[in-house]
Order: sequence, then structure tokens, then C-alpha cells
Amino acid sequence: MAGFPSIKTLNDFNYDFAKGVKNSQMKELADLGLIECAENVVLIGPSGVGKTHPAIALDYRAAQASIKTRFMTAADF
Repeated sequence: MAGFPSIKTLNDFNYDFAKGVKNSQMKELADLGLIECAENVVLIGPSGVGKTHPAIALDYRAAQASIKTRFMTAADF
């Protein structure tokens, strides 16, 4: 139901490839405190720089915590 195109986790994310993504920031987001605070996460950048993997991983983590999720790309709108 969440619409994941594939399953991705933060453990599998290559931080060396996506230079703009900080491991510490992803760990903070993975705590899912942003959901309690009703905050958004926006990943911006050109194609192929590593936005989809962390987006799916965070969404998947929320789903594992029994939080209803829906993965969508900008093209889905």
C-alpha cells in the first residue's frame, strides 16, 4: 500500500556517493521525531545524486513503526 518501488534501508545507503547527505542528519530523521512534530523532509537535487534511496528508506522505517505511509515522486503529482 505504501507504493515503494523497491525496499531500501539507511544501512544500505552509500554516503560516499551522495556527498551532500550527512550520516548524522539521516540518523536524526530516522528517529522519526519529524512525524510527531508534523515536519516535512524535502530532498532536492538533480537526477542521479541519491535522493530516492533515503526517501524510500525513511518511508520504509516509518512503515515498520506502524505509521501509514505513501511514497511518491515529484512525477507522481
